[in-house]
Amino acid sequence: MQYSTHLLRHWRFTIGQNIHRRRVARKLPLRKLTRLTGISELLLDHYEMGKNEIGLDDLLKIACALEVEVRELIGQTKPVHSS
Repeated sequence: MQYSTHLLRHWRFTIGQNIHRRRVARKLPLRKLTRLTGISELLLDHYEMGKNEIGLDDLLKIACALEVEVRELIGQTKPVHSS
């Protein structure tokens, strides 16, 4: 698989959707996730919308707060096809 900006956007969006789904499933408001992780509410919102790249340290904090494994946040529901 070749690196592309399209691929990067896809992964940001996929990870953001997964974070959002897990947070909503746990009925955890964004403000509470902010308190649990120490990550600003605005940045968490941007992660969920796929606007910002997420670093490994923030990904680990979020996974711990949501009580899920990191692979659950980075997993995707359908394969990526880039051209």
